[in-house]
Amino acid sequence: MTQPIRILEERFGIPARVWDRFALLAEQQTVFIGTKEVMAFAAVRPLRRGIRLLRVFPRSVKPTTWAMQLFGSHATRNVIEVTSEQAAKLINGGEIRIEAEVEDGFVLIRWQRYVVGVGLYHRPILKSHIPRHRPVD
Repeated sequence: MTQPIRILEERFGIPARVWDRFALLAEQQTVFIGTKEVMAFAAVRPLRRGIRLLRVFPRSVKPTTWAMQLFGSHATRNVIEVTSEQAAKLINGGEIRIEAEVEDGFVLIRWQRYVVGVGLYHRPILKSHIPRHRPVD
C-alpha cells in the first residue's frame, strides 16, 4: 500500500507529511484516501470510503484529477503550467503541444497556481486525462 504513495511522492515531489492525516484503502488496483475516522467506521459496508486517489498499473500509478485538485498544490515536480487558452482546451478533453521541463508520463496540469487535472505527457504532446463528468460508480 505504501508503494503507490512513495511513487506519488517521488514522481510529484509531494512530501510524505501530506498523507499523515489520512488513511488509505486499497481495493483491487485502486487506492482510496479519506479521513482516518471515515476509514475506521465499520458499522456498515459502504460502496466506497473516501475518494479515489490513484489507480495502480503494472509500470506506473495514475493519480486522479479529483485527488490532485486537493493535494497537487504540494507538488514540486512534473507539473506543467498552462495558459488560459491551453487550460480550456485540456479541460474539454483536448491535447496541446508544449515544451516543458518534466519527465514523460503522468503530470499535473496547473493554471494560475491551481491544479486543474492530470495529463499524460510525451514530449511535446500533453494529452488531457481530466474527466469531463464525474462518474457515479
